[in-house]
Amino acid sequence: MKIFRFMQHLPAIIGNREMYTREFIGLLFSNMFFWMSVNFFLPVLPIYYHSLGMDDHQVGLAIGIFSLGAIVFRIIGGKAVDRYGSTPMITAGIILSIGAIGSYYFSTSLFAASVSRLLHGIGISGYSAAALTMATLMHDEKNTVEAVAVYTLFTMIGVGIAASLAGWLYNTSGFGLVVAAGAAATLFSLLFFPKAPRLKIRTRNSQSLPLGEVITEPGVYVSTISLLAVNLCYAAIMTFLPLFMVSNGVTEFSLFYIAYSLSVVASRLWVGKLCILLSPERLAFHILLIMGVSMFITSLGGYWWVLMVAGASIGIGYGLAFPTLATMITTAVQPANRGTAFGFFSMAVDGGVAIGAIGLGAVSAELGYRSAFIAAGGYTVLYSILYIYWLVPKIKRKEADQGACQR
Repeated sequence: MKIFRFMQHLPAIIGNREMYTREFIGLLFSNMFFWMSVNFFLPVLPIYYHSLGMDDHQVGLAIGIFSLGAIVFRIIGGKAVDRYGSTPMITAGIILSIGAIGSYYFSTSLFAASVSRLLHGIGISGYSAAALTMATLMHDEKNTVEAVAVYTLFTMIGVGIAASLAGWLYNTSGFGLVVAAGAAATLFSLLFFPKAPRLKIRTRNSQSLPLGEVITEPGVYVSTISLLAVNLCYAAIMTFLPLFMVSNGVTEFSLFYIAYSLSVVASRLWVGKLCILLSPERLAFHILLIMGVSMFITSLGGYWWVLMVAGASIGIGYGLAFPTLATMITTAVQPANRGTAFGFFSMAVDGGVAIGAIGLGAVSAELGYRSAFIAAGGYTVLYSILYIYWLVPKIKRKEADQGACQR
């Protein structure tokens, strides 16, 4: 296909040409389409559920229960990846996601919507850790940072496309067109991903550890808690920004999504260089500050510059966060335990969305949308201080101890 030849002849843009095999490019496009399908729904579901008569608390519950399903199955899926390989888990996750997306069209009550979201969350838990693990094992260790960066870049391309188109699809032809677009994108994901990839790193060359030892590794649990804070902010703004702006008399907020889409993709191009320049640990500190301050900016209300600045800053922080923190995990754990580590790590995506949608939904119902954004920002800024002065030293001490043992 022309697209594969095109990707392989862009060394100036994509960097190390030898990495971009047909299989890896297939995985990149599969990942792009999968997360495109997921993110067609976040911008429109709050408005759609409101149109069905749900109040703010019910909207938050319906949105957030998606994450509860994923949380329950993340570690199970991660252990299954380490035991059975990535391909079966990717296939199962995509097929279940297609079914869940189709059921959205018929889910017009809170109960039915919650069931659809729960099944979609389980489908995502089967896919996410497996696909990321496959991406890190397809290349030599020296190329892991670039592999994670470009893999997550394609995630953000999919997210950006979906965020930009979702509102237009919904306003043009209603929720049915959004469902059709989401199902089609997930089907493309199934077609693109490599079914029998050649792996450069063999997990049998490293020791498989019990779950408890993997998740208590400082590089794993610190990265996970940090991703939780990032996704708390992300869920708050994606769930409640449309409702907040409408309550302020702003019915057109495409500036936010345009700024977000551009910055989230652009930030992924720089994550590898920034990790080298600052170190992943210090870059993560700056990301946390950016996300927290973005919440305070969003709380200022319905001005065009607020939409643009908030969109750009959230895009930068969110775009940098996942690959930066995932790189910390690949440094901390052996290949045989990456599925488990990434399964635990990706729970933070679901936990952040659940807390942001359900917890902050309760805050917004009682105190207003502005208070929900301030609460998310305050938590994230306070956590960033704890992170840099207490948690990062734990990671450094563990790395020093391991280095001493190796010597």
